[in-house]
Amino acid sequence: MSLILLVEGRSDRGTIPILVRKLGYPDRVNAQVVKRGDMLNFDRIQSTVSDVIRRRRDVDLILICIDADESQPRQLLDRTRPIENRLNRDSAIPIRYAIVDHALEGWLACDEDALRSVLGGGRATINIRGNPDSHLDPASTLSRVFSDNRRDFRKTRDNPRIAQATTPQNIAVKSPTFQRFAQLLGHPLTT
Repeated sequence: MSLILLVEGRSDRGTIPILVRKLGYPDRVNAQVVKRGDMLNFDRIQSTVSDVIRRRRDVDLILICIDADESQPRQLLDRTRPIENRLNRDSAIPIRYAIVDHALEGWLACDEDALRSVLGGGRATINIRGNPDSHLDPASTLSRVFSDNRRDFRKTRDNPRIAQATTPQNIAVKSPTFQRFAQLLGHPLTT
């Protein structure tokens, strides 16, 4: 069996499968990039999902991972719920939306131990105010943290490295959207 992740960009395609594995998902994970606008348009996402199901007979779950960006995660979840319900009416395979608050870097910044590990261990300076999961532009937060440590932040290179170093429970403590993501995968985290 396999999990299909529909994600917004190259960085997500390279990083979210790592988080899925960290959550203990045992089967094959395949990620495919889909435009955000297509994720919120029933006809387009239905076409994408139908194509995935037609090409792959071993799918047991499709997760559409969409960034909340500047929306509140709850509002975006409410917006995606009718689309999800319509998609699931005609599908034997469960299709779920997973809201990433506000972007993938928000999840990653929740684990300061992982950041410290990637940035040089005990010498690293991690100065993040408030809960990174609620930062509207978490990529800027990570860029600043990297800059504070005389490093340049690049999503496609650094997000997977941070994900490899994460402990899912550390993210879940600060991120309700990550907790829900884990639940959707059948691996609820206790915080």
